[in-house]
Amino acid sequence: MRLNDESIRLLREAARIGSGSIFLVGGAIRDILLQRPWVDLDLACRRPEALSRRLASAFGGKFVTLDAKEGVYRVALPASFRQVRRLDVARLQGPGILQDLARRDFTVNALAVEISSKQPATLEPSKVIDPRGGLRDIKGRLLRAESADLFESDPLRLLRAFRFASQLGFNIEAGTLKHIRRCRSLARKPTGERIQAELGLLLGNPGASEWLKRMDECSLLTALLPELEPERACATVYYGSGGVLRHSLDTASRADFLFHNLSKVFPDHASALSAELERPFGAATRKSVLMLGALLHDIAKPATARKVGGRLRFFGHDQLGARQAAELLRELRFPGEVVDTLSTVIAHHLRPGNLAASGMITDKAAYRFFRDLGPRALDLLLVCWADHASYLPHPVLLKHLGRARLEPQGPEGRSLSRIKPVEARKTIYHLQVVSHLLKKLLAPGPGPLPRPIVNGHEVMKALKLQPGPRIGQLLEKVREAQALGEVKTKKQALELLREHR
Repeated sequence: MRLNDESIRLLREAARIGSGSIFLVGGAIRDILLQRPWVDLDLACRRPEALSRRLASAFGGKFVTLDAKEGVYRVALPASFRQVRRLDVARLQGPGILQDLARRDFTVNALAVEISSKQPATLEPSKVIDPRGGLRDIKGRLLRAESADLFESDPLRLLRAFRFASQLGFNIEAGTLKHIRRCRSLARKPTGERIQAELGLLLGNPGASEWLKRMDECSLLTALLPELEPERACATVYYGSGGVLRHSLDTASRADFLFHNLSKVFPDHASALSAELERPFGAATRKSVLMLGALLHDIAKPATARKVGGRLRFFGHDQLGARQAAELLRELRFPGEVVDTLSTVIAHHLRPGNLAASGMITDKAAYRFFRDLGPRALDLLLVCWADHASYLPHPVLLKHLGRARLEPQGPEGRSLSRIKPVEARKTIYHLQVVSHLLKKLLAPGPGPLPRPIVNGHEVMKALKLQPGPRIGQLLEKVREAQALGEVKTKKQALELLREHR
């Protein structure tokens, strides 16, 4: 397989200015053989710091110490490099390359090629050092770790197994799954930063929800997120085997479907939504964060479950869930923006359903919804779509996608009588309500929250009022009247305030 031009240039220079044997190792070799794009190169040698500094100087890159104790350094390459963005250089672990590869996580990453100043433009499999059968596993599309020791030495590999399998489209070998089950109690040993980074990478991949289910099948999911385990036995009469946890996984599955099929679900807004979902949120993307929100949205149902009149209810699970999720996310060192977003989404995730239950979605109700949610409205609506869609079997959801985006108050939107059973009809109506709110949010123009046409100083001057809470209340009255089309000018706004003074 041919190396790209920048890789050839970097490897030849590393061999020329370095001392002793230098090896290209790990993921880049795997990706080259799989004909996947790669943006970083990993090197192993005896003197990694010296080589890294020389490479940074030679290419105008930035030298970064990642782990001085273990001898791991990075060269962040300048913007002129488009194919390769960074070089990671690590000290050889053990007396030679074979011992180094023996310590690496999975066989497909335990590969090496000794580089030279005349590095060939092609990578020949026959030149690959492969002591653990990684080439065989690449061919068979298997992720394999031969021993539980590999997970015990670095428990983050428990989660990385699922992240790699998801990214590469590989299966995890049966023996490796047994090792993961055996070592699952170590899942929370790594730092929160490392865990949340791996979660972000996993949850951003298409099909991530299926890997969450596979994590649960080998008992890793709730070892990693023990706060979810009480959901398994909660409300099994309603949700079936697996209880609330099954519903949470189904909600993640519907979010996964939505995020990767926007043109089918919201064809008029697919491009705008796609751009929003790829927006960075901390070290992850908005898409990854909302997948996690879908998984956590009912985290407090077990703690609030009560039977009222023979019916199971979960009063307050939205507010308690927001607090519980925030605590969990802080433990995992998620950025404040992520904590605030998901706690807001969970605290308000019942609101679209409550609007649907009220029958008529007035302009005033819609305005107050957007006012209260502010910049988190889109996040909430996407998670709520997945939550409601989880109550429909996938074939039924596909059949009614077109109907689910009709206006709930129009004649077509109301004509749901032919849909059976009644619960499916109710669910589709709820999806129509979410779609209605989303269209309002994404419509061209100023959006559902109008820009104020008067400010506090103008109100105080016109009404001869002193500063205080009353000024904010009056400004809110004007803004709501603007949203309802009752006032359009500053003069009309001040006249309205004089009438309600």
